Amino acid sequence: MAVFGCAGCGAVLTATVSEVALPIHLADTHWEALHPPLLEAGSYAIDPAPYGPPWRQWAEVGAREAAERGRFAPFGALSDGPSDTVLLAPGDIRGTGLILERAGATAGGSTGGTGQILPAWAAICR
Repeated sequence: MAVFGCAGCGAVLTATVSEVALPIHLADTHWEALHPPLLEAGSYAIDPAPYGPPWRQWAEVGAREAAERGRFAPFGALSDGPSDTVLLAPGDIRGTGLILERAGATAGGSTGGTGQILPAWAAICR
C-alpha cells in the first residue's frame, strides 16, 4: 500500500493505493481521446517506457534502438522523456486542480478535434 505526496511540501496527493502490473491495454493508448479510467480505483501502475518530450525522430533513433523499445516499423517520433511514470485512477487523486491554460493543446486542435478538453492537472501545494 502506498500514498503519494508532494516532494516539496509533503501534501498528500493520493488515496491509499496498491501497485498492480501495468495493464496491457495501456500500450499505444490514444491520449487525445477521453477514455474511461484505465486502472481500477485503489490501484496504481508504473510505466517503465519513456514518456513525453524530448522527442526523437525515427530516422535519428534507428531501427535497432526502436526495436529495443518495442517499435518494429517506422513511427513518427519516439519519446526520450522520463521513464517510470506513475499511473493512477482519477478518483484516487487528492489535492490537485485543473490548470485550464494548459488544457486542450493537442495536434488535433485546441480540443483534439472532438470537442473534448484534455485536462492538465497539477498539485495545489502550500
